Amino acid sequence: MSFASTSVKLTVYFEDPFWVGVFEKIQGPRYQVARVVFGSEPKSYDIIF
Repeated sequence: MSFASTSVKLTVYFEDPFWVGVFEKIQGPRYQVARVVFGSEPKSYDIIF
């Protein structure tokens, strides 16, 4: 049995006037990405999961 490695990355940047997060997940040959607009001031619970 082989297991595919998984890599997860969160990038947060400011796109005036909002903070934006880009979540990336690589699992074996699969790549998934999601973009989330947090608003003018994200709270810690917005980005911690």
